[in-house]
Amino acid sequence: VIDNPLVGTTIVGGVNVIATYIALLLMDSTGRRALILWSSGGMFLSCIVIVMSLLGYFSNALALVAVNTYVSFFEIGLGPIPWLIVAE
Repeated sequence: VIDNPLVGTTIVGGVNVIATYIALLLMDSTGRRALILWSSGGMFLSCIVIVMSLLGYFSNALALVAVNTYVSFFEIGLGPIPWLIVAE
């Protein structure tokens, strides 16, 4: 789907930054428990789509979208919240 690995890395990094900013906005208003639950569920569903794509049931473009979705769900909940809890 993407010929140059640097482009894929840049896309994932951009998604990472945007999702981290969204997590900063949502953390106090939504609550940590809800964010961790949504994060875990979204990561689980993204993993299922990635595996199905690798097995050939879906296209490679959908695998790329699923990887970016996985990264965004990780950065919304399971990425920053454990570090915040340790700091408290």
